[in-house]
Amino acid sequence: MMMSVRWTTAALLLGFGAVAASAAPSRFEAQVLAELNRFRSDPAAYTDVLRSYRPRFEGRLLIAEADDEIDIMTNEGVIAVDEAIRDLRSEKPLARLQQSDKLAAAAADHVAVQSRSGAVGHYTRGNGPGERMKARGGGPYVNEVITYGHHSPAGVVHQLLIDDGVPDRGHRHSLLRPTHRYAGVACGPHRVHRTMCVTLMSQTPDGSPPPPP
Repeated sequence: MMMSVRWTTAALLLGFGAVAASAAPSRFEAQVLAELNRFRSDPAAYTDVLRSYRPRFEGRLLIAEADDEIDIMTNEGVIAVDEAIRDLRSEKPLARLQQSDKLAAAAADHVAVQSRSGAVGHYTRGNGPGERMKARGGGPYVNEVITYGHHSPAGVVHQLLIDDGVPDRGHRHSLLRPTHRYAGVACGPHRVHRTMCVTLMSQTPDGSPPPPP
């Protein structure tokens, strides 16, 4: 039986967070960060990876690559993929993102809440990514992106770059932000979309104010 869900993404620039246990990144989370760095090392060359998405579309339906994934009903279909390819062709290489345990812990706090509730978005009881970072002893200068429904590290990054259904392509611009130096990734199950991944990025390892230029 074929199942389909709406391709849902969420990204916010500045915000504030919650509470959960921190741990070393799982293999999946480490692979998401590695894929982000693969993209940032040469965004223009990464367009060759995105081209592999085009044959998987049947209209607006993105066909799953593996048996444990589900087909995803997108908003724009292959049009959003082609736009991402055009947009990234002129982008220059960016600094590598370093693993931050504090950013990852704040991301894990959000995964812990939404895994149970099935909610989506950046806020829980009025608290956003910046508040989660402050609860972890950091600062609010963070940028958060969230994906739902993808089961591979590459799929998480592709979803953010293609940014289907998001008019301002805010997720893509977040991944292209040159001031980002640190990132923390937390992934887990989701009651509605089966999986979710939260990535927090910042110029500092704990979201504290960046040093003056």
